[in-house]
Amino acid sequence: MTGTYEYDDEARKLIETRFLESLRWHLAGWRQKVEHDFSKGAFTKEIQDLQSDAVYRDFGFARAEYVLVRLMGRMSISIGRRLGEMYDKLPRLVAAARFGLSPPDVVECFDGLELDVAIRRGLMSPTDQRHFDEVTQAWFSASAPTQSLAIEIRYNFNPNDSARLRKDIRMAELVRAAGFFPLYLVFSGISPRRDAIGRLTRAGWHFLVAAQATAFMRDLLNIDIMDILQRPAVQAELREEVDTLMRTIFTSFAFRQAATAYFS
Repeated sequence: MTGTYEYDDEARKLIETRFLESLRWHLAGWRQKVEHDFSKGAFTKEIQDLQSDAVYRDFGFARAEYVLVRLMGRMSISIGRRLGEMYDKLPRLVAAARFGLSPPDVVECFDGLELDVAIRRGLMSPTDQRHFDEVTQAWFSASAPTQSLAIEIRYNFNPNDSARLRKDIRMAELVRAAGFFPLYLVFSGISPRRDAIGRLTRAGWHFLVAAQATAFMRDLLNIDIMDILQRPAVQAELREEVDTLMRTIFTSFAFRQAATAYFS
């Protein structure tokens, strides 16, 4: 490799600032969802909908406690989805900082589909090009990219519909036609569906999963992505915002109604 790369304070601050901006946007979305879904109006509608359904009504689920279960389930799904979105986009911020690129430089859309990270060798300095070449040759040998790297990122990878797989297959066709090397990174080692990975590999994607995905990103970007989450400023804001979110849930109209029904 071309030696150890050190991010200067300005680059680290830029990564942190952009991540916090994304974090605040998602946290605001969560708060708005809680304020709406756990409100008196939404709670009343949920009860009415359940009461109008003979199965839920006759099985005894048209009640406040079950409404809360439904609302909590939806909130859990929303949190998981948004966490995935934030994690998926974090490498984009780091890639731009590592290679001295602007945010638009690491964004690419193909036929209306947005790639998670686009790294174009031609936009790099000669020193960064040498680093890029050494890393990609070490990982992919003769099949290594020579101009551009198209990266799709998932923390969890468990596609449960054929439409999603068709989009990924189409994306592989598009990025290869545009001269990109298609690379799919999956950071969780317990989630991948091997049949889906096999299908997408045949379509042209190169997969790195779990420890391999983490190691490749560390080699390419010279930073552990998760290090950003551990920074004091990020941790402080996370704790404050999540505390506020939890407090909003557990003081909401829906939660009070369920608690009253259960404990009265």
